[in-house]
Amino acid sequence: MKEKCGLFGIYSKKPYKNCIKEVINGLNLLQHRGQEGCGISYNISGIPIVKKGIGLVKDVFNEYSTNNYTNMCIGHVRYSTSGEKNKYGDTQPLYGKTNIGDFYLAHNGNIPNIEGHDTKYLISFLENNTYDNWNERLINLIETIPCAYCLLILTDTEIYIIRDRFGIRPLCLGYYNDDFCISSESSALHKFNHLRDVSPGEICKLSNNGLERVYLSKRSKLCICAFEFIYFLKPNSFTDGYIVEDVRKNLGITLAKKEDLLLDPSFKVVGIPNSGIISAKSYSEFLKLDYKQFITKNKNVNRTFILSTNEERQKACKEKFIFSKNISGYKIIVIDDTIVRGNVMTSIVHKLWEMGAIEIHIRIPAPPVISKCQFGIDIPNEQELLVTNRNNEQIKNLLNVTSIRYLNCKDLDNIIPKDSYKECFSGEMDNDITLLPFY
Repeated sequence: MKEKCGLFGIYSKKPYKNCIKEVINGLNLLQHRGQEGCGISYNISGIPIVKKGIGLVKDVFNEYSTNNYTNMCIGHVRYSTSGEKNKYGDTQPLYGKTNIGDFYLAHNGNIPNIEGHDTKYLISFLENNTYDNWNERLINLIETIPCAYCLLILTDTEIYIIRDRFGIRPLCLGYYNDDFCISSESSALHKFNHLRDVSPGEICKLSNNGLERVYLSKRSKLCICAFEFIYFLKPNSFTDGYIVEDVRKNLGITLAKKEDLLLDPSFKVVGIPNSGIISAKSYSEFLKLDYKQFITKNKNVNRTFILSTNEERQKACKEKFIFSKNISGYKIIVIDDTIVRGNVMTSIVHKLWEMGAIEIHIRIPAPPVISKCQFGIDIPNEQELLVTNRNNEQIKNLLNVTSIRYLNCKDLDNIIPKDSYKECFSGEMDNDITLLPFY
């Protein structure tokens, strides 16, 4: 069971603080990272409590009482990328029991080369560890298991925060008065001030002493997932020194600089909501083309890429967008963040031809997805990919478009961290990321 999810937690130095409502609010702001299930865990008078369920945050916690006072709480939204979907028992946080105390763990990431559920694997690792304190157990974990994970661990009195040595998933800290916040994205911090990112290979602890660094591995290297910048992260997120909105603007400009069409006023640019819009606007501005939002998103349909099955994705694609009716006679340049399976783009192109477009050109501010990902992108079978065993002309004909162009991995290196993890685009693993049987 592999997962790419969202984490949110709060610790207050005020003993009678109600953190539950704020954590639920934070999970709502991270809903785009996981739609299958969600959960929270907290302590009341030393008694651990968990509330979780299948479905969206607003549904699971619709009638949940938030009147209990607790000064610490962690939460999780779930997107499983393989294995059994929509399973209550796999919804996090999950419980663990050790000789040094019970705990709840929430996990965002993937650990390759293991059998079964990777979050349960982490819990088992901590349960079977022989060190007699949490600091040593967690140091042993981070130096033994290479990637990819961000963890929140709730004990009786503390919250531990861990980001793996390669920082493949984002994680940041916020601060407001005497309250600390942990979030997968800075965009979910709401009232909290962005304090800093958790460094790759770092372990932190939140307790009555405030925020403490427990450990920072000397074997660390930032290899944050490139797909985070292109798709998963919200544009107003800031991570590892990069503003996501600026990244997507630069991707659009780079795409524009490579344009070889003979452009004229009949060309109109449209971005696919939501993650294609910023690149599309910067592309159109650079080339001085008209930008028209011919396509808007149906607010009742969530992200299709992270749905469980291909049948679900195809059905949602047909309902996902609302189209304008004034495109007859235009040459349309469609810009989306990526093309993976081609389900969404096929549906869009069909509709645009139907509505009177005279040309349709697809421009993608990312390389083509050519490989499955070891660390959390739901591409279990490479035969599902649009580009597998097809050249550009065959893809153009399959999608029924006038032309299609992409960026390449070197283009990404000039815009996002050069050592970002790009296996889905390059087909290559980073040689520094060693994948071993762990124990």
